[in-house]
Amino acid sequence: MSGIKNLILAITLVAVTGLLIAYLITFQSRAGNVIRIAHDSKETSPLHQALLLFEQQVETESHGEIKVEIYPVRQLGGVQETTELVQQGNLQMTVGASVLLTSIVPEFNVLDMFYLFRDVEHAHSALDSDEIGGVLLKAMETKGFHGLGFMEVGFRSITSNKRSINTFADLKGLKIRAASNPTQIEAWKSVGTAPTPLSWGEIFTSLQQGLINTQESSIYSIYVERFYEAQKYLSLTDHIYTNYVWFVNKVFWEGLTDQHQAIIKRASKSAIAKQRHLAAELNSKIISVLEEKGMQINVVDAAVRAEMKLVMNTAVYEDLRKKTGVKLFDDIFSRINQI
Repeated sequence: MSGIKNLILAITLVAVTGLLIAYLITFQSRAGNVIRIAHDSKETSPLHQALLLFEQQVETESHGEIKVEIYPVRQLGGVQETTELVQQGNLQMTVGASVLLTSIVPEFNVLDMFYLFRDVEHAHSALDSDEIGGVLLKAMETKGFHGLGFMEVGFRSITSNKRSINTFADLKGLKIRAASNPTQIEAWKSVGTAPTPLSWGEIFTSLQQGLINTQESSIYSIYVERFYEAQKYLSLTDHIYTNYVWFVNKVFWEGLTDQHQAIIKRASKSAIAKQRHLAAELNSKIISVLEEKGMQINVVDAAVRAEMKLVMNTAVYEDLRKKTGVKLFDDIFSRINQI
């Protein structure tokens, strides 16, 4: 009997200790002493390297008044989990692609238009502007977030073990992986592919097993996820630009002093610049590495891209417009086209 009592006591002590630690972390963080940042990328990634710069700059400029803790590689969960933690105030910062945040911040749907940006410079100009990126970050505030800015994943392209994309007709019949998103599925159907909804973690195995023969992702993802082991062709379509949105809990942010907010703003600007630079360097190197791995790489002709843009956007335009909010969508879409 005493053994059972001791076991119950031990379990109770562990539970109480856990709650106490969680309380202390939350209290300390809300006091403005600690910024915990969680993300899903590896420690060698441009994202993590940029956050290390952020940590160093914030702690140096604040003379140690603010501490930064970084939790990479999904240590605190994937984007959905860390976003919820930030929204609840149990985590201060996280980073996630806007496409993964549209269920919470529907205004980000406008960024899912195909061929929205001409190149990375165009994307940076738009997302760094008050009239476009600033408006989208402002929309996060009603959901309990304060947006710091946009980092970069890069343009997405198509890999396949069936054939390369040289003409618009080459898309027809490809069994392509699609996110579990009705809008994206319709877009891929519109160009003649056969989209199969799969989670990110299912792609590689599905390629190996032949459930799908094609996927689309950033150059960085093709390398990191080793899709080259199951795919022969890489066709650079650059059909959509993927970003990382960097944001902080709004209550935490508003609880900081003006001086501490200014330090974080400066450090986040430095980190974003570094992340983009490292991402560009890495994407350039990866193309050569993928060729060395045996992939056949081609740049898809502008005329083919133009046809993809017309057909795919026709399929998703009204849906994305409604999801974003008609007025906001029209305004942002117009401003992007004016840059």
